[in-house]
Amino acid sequence: MRSPRCLTPPPSPGSARVGLAVSLAFVIIIGSYVWQQYAVTRENPDGNRIYLPGLPDYPGLTYGFPGVVTEIPDIEKVAMLCPVGLPYKDGEVLYGAGVDRSFFDMFPNYHFVEGDADVISSDSNVIVSESFARRNDISVGDNIKLGENEQTVGAILKDPDGTVFQYYEVFLPVELYKDSFEPFDNFGSAITFLKVQPGTDRGVLYDKLETLCKKVYPDIYGQSFFDRLELFRFDELFFRDTEKLFRHGDLRTIRVLLLVGLLLLLSAIFNYVNLSVALTGKRAKEMAVRQLSGASKGRIVTKYMGESILFTAVCFGMGLLLAEAFCPIMNRLLNYPDIPIRIAWSPGYILAYIGIILLVGAVCGIIPAAIAGRYNALEVMKGGFRRKTKMVFSKVFIVIQNALAVILIALAITMEAQMHKTQNRPMHCNITDKFNLSFITMEDQTPLKDALERLPFVKRIGKCAGVPGSNPGGQYSTTRDGKDILYRLYRMDSTAFRMFDFEIIEDYNAPVFNSVWFSDESFAATGFDDDYHDVSVLSQRTNGCDQLAGVFKAFPTNSANMGEEEHAIISVVRPEDIWVGSFLIETSGDRKEAQSKIMEVYEEYAKEREVYLNYPSWVDESIEAAWKPARNNMRLVELFTLLSIIISLLGLLAMSTYYADEKSRDIAVRKVFGGTVDTEALHTIRDYMALVGIACTIGIPIAVYVAQEYLKDFIYRLEGYWWIFVVAVVITLVISMLSVLWQTLKAARTNPAEELKKE
Repeated sequence: MRSPRCLTPPPSPGSARVGLAVSLAFVIIIGSYVWQQYAVTRENPDGNRIYLPGLPDYPGLTYGFPGVVTEIPDIEKVAMLCPVGLPYKDGEVLYGAGVDRSFFDMFPNYHFVEGDADVISSDSNVIVSESFARRNDISVGDNIKLGENEQTVGAILKDPDGTVFQYYEVFLPVELYKDSFEPFDNFGSAITFLKVQPGTDRGVLYDKLETLCKKVYPDIYGQSFFDRLELFRFDELFFRDTEKLFRHGDLRTIRVLLLVGLLLLLSAIFNYVNLSVALTGKRAKEMAVRQLSGASKGRIVTKYMGESILFTAVCFGMGLLLAEAFCPIMNRLLNYPDIPIRIAWSPGYILAYIGIILLVGAVCGIIPAAIAGRYNALEVMKGGFRRKTKMVFSKVFIVIQNALAVILIALAITMEAQMHKTQNRPMHCNITDKFNLSFITMEDQTPLKDALERLPFVKRIGKCAGVPGSNPGGQYSTTRDGKDILYRLYRMDSTAFRMFDFEIIEDYNAPVFNSVWFSDESFAATGFDDDYHDVSVLSQRTNGCDQLAGVFKAFPTNSANMGEEEHAIISVVRPEDIWVGSFLIETSGDRKEAQSKIMEVYEEYAKEREVYLNYPSWVDESIEAAWKPARNNMRLVELFTLLSIIISLLGLLAMSTYYADEKSRDIAVRKVFGGTVDTEALHTIRDYMALVGIACTIGIPIAVYVAQEYLKDFIYRLEGYWWIFVVAVVITLVISMLSVLWQTLKAARTNPAEELKKE
């Protein structure tokens, strides 16, 4: 008898198909996100030879540094960039940069639509971005006014894509700023790019640059904000925190998404493999007949692998369609990342897609294929395969699925509990109904304040530079034992200070003005106590505030609740001493109407004056907005975790059903010898729950570790969260017991004679 040409494909369970398609969709999205993020680090082929000397955590020095660094022979080329805000028409402030000609030589990924980089050599020319030119109907040769200067558009630059550089609307000749910055002061005003000779040792380069810094900054190097030189490498810049000077990738989010995406895929693969193993058992006699008809074991194994790869390919196609649909949502949840996710169709991506299909298909099919390859046709026909082989795999998969369920449920509850903890973080001050009208001007602000005070809903108006929940400029000083310390300096007049109603811990009865308040955390970090709190060292940096007014309960300076909380101090000064800052307006009644009226008054004031508006907002709403990125990332991870749990539980349900089915013969035999429905149900459930207990024992330590890793970067973090693991275990036990109970009772109520006939 001829062997059949092909095997009858097994029925594809809907849960496995949907689970694998959904998981592959998010694996595609996560894989694209990670690849496209890391692609930024490879944007410049010489990125590992380009360095940026700078301050600690800030890749910038002074305007004069590029001119002296050329004395180091290892340096092949030097380029310079000075980020600047440029006043434009109607109060608009453009994001621009001063650059030299070498900048475009060093970074050839900037492409010109019209003109070329040579125009930047002339002080009268500027280069504008393509989108800026289109938005303002500007062509090469047109004149534009930037502040008090009129410049000629010499070239138009294509908007860069997939780059670490921020989007600059205008590039100006850096020579325009030679009189604006002191050559070796105004730290951070200029970014220096150094392209070194091939083979240059990073450590040797650092030593030479440090020697140069000691030479050109003799009075400041090694102290306060410049206690050491930091050397940034260009291809590492994207994953460094550079205070928004450059686009920034989030390694923490990448790692979390990779972990959750892997768990999501594993859940789907286990689900598919579990059901495939079950179907392998169902098809055992069919395969035995085919073997006896002449089909080789190798042919049967090959067919199993082919079916698995074909099944995976179909699921992958569904996943690609889902990935395209979900991409906009993902970008929103990722806070519209600097490098947004896109599903690409380039040859490299297509090869990667094929590789994923083959890999996942092989992983999904290898165990069922291995089981099929072990068939002994005569033993199968006697029922030996059913009794000896399948239960080993089912028990292993039951343990794996339950352990995975415990881990995922615990992680989801941990994230939700931490989110609730962050949302309810105490502010230790009153931020309700406080509108922060932030603007920059050298004009007299009295008319604006008078007009605002006439509004019926305005209760009082203060002046401030920095509000709780924001992170204002840093000021270095020294601790009691002479160590450097960075303070976050908030400057307020007495009205604004009273308006926030801080929780006062100690009041030293200093004069209202020219005094400094410390948070309890900064007070302790400085080494102060009731007997010693000499703050005269701060006087140069706080406009003469040299008396300690008191200590208040620390409010958050980091509203995202991630990373580090910094030390806050508040200097209380006269309102006229805060020329760059905000009007803090306390209101009553409807906030929407109040904001509308306030902005009307501001617009009237700004009509005939040179005023630049920052980001006016309610203090509590701005804190909420600042925390939104962290919340979105948590929601995103929770979404993936929930999907993983659902897929895992689908597999768990399938395996419990399969387990009860496999126990049906044993139940039938015991019932022949006097067993009852109750005793048999209890016996089967007890055996199954023992496997679940083993799974929980394995899963809990892993869940604890994962939770600790997740929580470690939060400032105000969850504590005493042992109950989460208890809840995760209870949920898993309940789901497992309910899922197996139904099928077990069904098997226990079956007539044993009917069951034994199957054998």
